[in-house]
Amino acid sequence: MRRRSDNGLPPESSPSSIRFQLLVSVNLVLAVAVAVFLVMDYQAELAERIADKHISLQEEALTMAQAIRRLCGDGLQTVQKYIDDVCGRMRESHSPGHHIAVIIGDRVLQAVVHHRSSPEMVAAMRRAAVAPNHRARFGDRELVVGAVEIGDVTVYVSEYLIDLRQALHAEYWFRLLAIAGLGLLAAAVVDAVLLRVIVRPTAELAATIRRIGSGELGIQTRGFQSAEYAFLGRAINEMSRSLAEVERHRQREMARARRIQEHLLPTQTEVPGLALACLFQPAEIVAGDYYDIVPLPDGCWLLGVADVTGHGVPAAMVATMLKTFVTHAVEHHTDPGEILAFVNARFTAVALPEHFASMLLARWNPATAALDYASAGHEPPLLLSGDQVSELRATGLLLGAVAEARYSAQHVKVVTGDRLLLTTDGASETRNPEGKLFGRRRLGELFRA
Repeated sequence: MRRRSDNGLPPESSPSSIRFQLLVSVNLVLAVAVAVFLVMDYQAELAERIADKHISLQEEALTMAQAIRRLCGDGLQTVQKYIDDVCGRMRESHSPGHHIAVIIGDRVLQAVVHHRSSPEMVAAMRRAAVAPNHRARFGDRELVVGAVEIGDVTVYVSEYLIDLRQALHAEYWFRLLAIAGLGLLAAAVVDAVLLRVIVRPTAELAATIRRIGSGELGIQTRGFQSAEYAFLGRAINEMSRSLAEVERHRQREMARARRIQEHLLPTQTEVPGLALACLFQPAEIVAGDYYDIVPLPDGCWLLGVADVTGHGVPAAMVATMLKTFVTHAVEHHTDPGEILAFVNARFTAVALPEHFASMLLARWNPATAALDYASAGHEPPLLLSGDQVSELRATGLLLGAVAEARYSAQHVKVVTGDRLLLTTDGASETRNPEGKLFGRRRLGELFRA
């Protein structure tokens, strides 16, 4: 896994970093340009040196042709000795493959001092003499030839090109090393410029954006010298200020919504025959959970707990709607099952397809100490009687599932000292900082304690 820096950007040495890519791109372009220049310069230099060598050999052939014409009267042996003397004075280190061939009429003379004389050598020298570039192959080597014809005397002087090429190669390797050194120096300069002009400003902007993303709204980044980064910095600062203002407005509106939701909670928590303890602690500022305590016309009391799917403002609005339906229902019904059916029919008619709710209603009769309940798919309440904990199971479908759903009320036998815990699933689904679920088993153990 590739390590990332603290600001979220890849390390500067990573192939995906801007610094690395720009450095590679700049140096790659420079390397290609230098390589093309060196190849072209090498070809031009080689052609120039071969041309100079041909001129030198041509001048040597001219000098020899003039001398041989004067020596022809002394016989061919004198000419042969002259050819060998000239060729012998040419050191192999300075004139590699130096060879001389002379044609006088129909006689062919070659220098024998270096043991290169052969008909094939003469044939190669003749081909080179008429070639546009004055070169020809001889075996695995290449010759360059200078040729002069004066009267019936033709002189060919040749040398191998291999040493000339090797000398040029050595020079260009030295040039290449020098250019590589300059390239490394240029890379260091480019890297320093990229670090100051691009990498560090980019890292600062990225760090600022990450802080904004993590909730530090309103923070500002510093100014930058380059126009582009200065523009980005101003845009990010303006975005940060705008988000901070929007968040302040949202917090004010959510605080108002929280006060409205808390105002809808029952203020009457004293019920004859019962000792009640109530806690409303939503996971967000507002929530879709709510509880209610409603006096009924027949002297009984209705205890209710509901949980709307979803979170935040939409769920809170649905919860408010459910409270309104319950308030209307108790004007016509006192049975918990009938109240749930009434609420479900109206809720299903107006709720969005994705909105559902669970609800538990319990009717308490102080006169007879009777407890009846009906549950629309709600989290089962826990009843502690003595040292035994039991669950009150649901008696019908979730609200909003089927408009014609019916709910039956169940009677629960309770005696003095029994305890009943009505919750939403938020109690059992709470997690600790390590992410471990609290669970219904722990909830039951805590309730029993």
